[in-house]
Amino acid sequence: MTDELIVILHEAGMLEFNDIFQRTVIVMKEKHMSLGGEEILRLRIYEKLQSLVSAGGLVKKGREYTAQPKLITLKSEALPDIRL
Repeated sequence: MTDELIVILHEAGMLEFNDIFQRTVIVMKEKHMSLGGEEILRLRIYEKLQSLVSAGGLVKKGREYTAQPKLITLKSEALPDIRL
């Protein structure tokens, strides 16, 4: 899920949490990844975002997350050509 969040935020630059959540759900459904309950998924996404903020890949201001240049270096695999 972390890699999915990185791709979404890298391409968008800045998004609010609800937009991040909606885009992540779409990507995970397309990849047939386990979603679990909506509240659990929200919590998992929030925790992943906070870890990316701590690692210096994102800046959080209110409910908005802004990608930093370091964000893409936190991804574990090569960046796909096209996403959402």
